[in-house]
Amino acid sequence: MPTAVSPFHLHADPMAGLLLANFEKDPDRVYVGFEPQAFDDAVHGQGLLVLGWRVDGRVDVFHDPGLELDPATYGIAGKGMNRMAERSLSDGHFELGPAGAQVDLAFRDLEDRLVRIVVRETDTRPRRPFGLLAPMGSATTSPPALPLVYVHDFYFVRRAGSEVLIEIDGRSHRGDPFPLPLDRARVHFLRYSPDPFIVTWNPNFEGPVNLLQVELDAQGETGTAEDRGVQYELEAREGRLEIRRMSRSEGDHEVQVEFFPAFPDVLVLRDGVEVSGTFRITADPSVGMVRGTWVVERRGGEVHMEAVPAGGWTPGEVPWMARLMFRLVPTFRRWPATYRWTATLILAGREEGPAGRTHLRSAWERTE
Repeated sequence: MPTAVSPFHLHADPMAGLLLANFEKDPDRVYVGFEPQAFDDAVHGQGLLVLGWRVDGRVDVFHDPGLELDPATYGIAGKGMNRMAERSLSDGHFELGPAGAQVDLAFRDLEDRLVRIVVRETDTRPRRPFGLLAPMGSATTSPPALPLVYVHDFYFVRRAGSEVLIEIDGRSHRGDPFPLPLDRARVHFLRYSPDPFIVTWNPNFEGPVNLLQVELDAQGETGTAEDRGVQYELEAREGRLEIRRMSRSEGDHEVQVEFFPAFPDVLVLRDGVEVSGTFRITADPSVGMVRGTWVVERRGGEVHMEAVPAGGWTPGEVPWMARLMFRLVPTFRRWPATYRWTATLILAGREEGPAGRTHLRSAWERTE
């Protein structure tokens, strides 16, 4: 069976729902926001978690004891994780549905202060939720990956008929204002998604790379491969296997990265040759796409690579209010363009790399 090397990876992290509540205009001395999340999957188990967004830019993670969590996951949040602490949240209520948000959670923070988060919506008028790529990565200073936080059925908590309480140690905090109406209704700057899809592209890595075992079609022109849950589609050209597309599925969702032209076979690239192209990252059409450029160059026994999401994010079909919001707040569209991925592939047999194995060093950085 023919083989190929992929310097890329896609990781998906299942989640059942999230709500974001910011109070930066009326901050606590420790926190400026909370983000309750719900899980119900084979990876994490079933339970609730609350991110505490801190004044210093880091996050505290409070979670049900039964959840299985990887602390490295929270490196994409702001300036990274401060502390992770078990808290029993199972008695709380977290429901996001067509009639809005119903949330009632209480726990004690790292200083043993009581925190309460209550959201009760009663406005039953129709809602027209939409999808977007959340700008989660805009505040990250040392990114461990490119974070792609797709939020489906995204909406804001309505002001009319809603009870909202954000309380820390007996003091209530006013949520940040949001001036734009949605579906002719005034809303709070509390937003939620009952169907998020969390993806990271190319987590920082150092070590030997696995060979893709490629299964060619009957004509020997195209091939497919699978590695750690990622599906690959390849093109066979003059003895080379080039990556045309990579994808990963989680539940009903799929994310895909396509390369134009197909990404070259780095194992057989001739010394001194440089190849460049573009890529696009897509999921459901409602959440838009990310576009970028890539460059590959062979220098002796090393292959140097770079990928930059220079085109930023382009929204999908969304209501006029959302388009106005994306226009007024450039961060929504621009933040991916401030990321750059660089990688060095040390080909097998070089003294610098492990004997007999092709070795990869890769990392992301912020350019602004």
